[in-house]
Amino acid sequence: MTEPHETQLNPSLKRSKETDYDTGSVTPTPFDSASAKEGEGEGWPWIWVVILAICVAVTVYLIV
Repeated sequence: MTEPHETQLNPSLKRSKETDYDTGSVTPTPFDSASAKEGEGEGWPWIWVVILAICVAVTVYLIV
């Protein structure tokens, strides 16, 4: 019986380990690089309230 590590799905792929780390550059925090503008997306809660009200109304109509 063969060992699981001996069987490879793609034999052309070779294992490699990164040994060189770049510590000279610093990436910005996710908050600083976010693309959302001030006030963008504030309408979504109201859209979900309307959808919920429609679903409740349809459910009540189908039950009664």
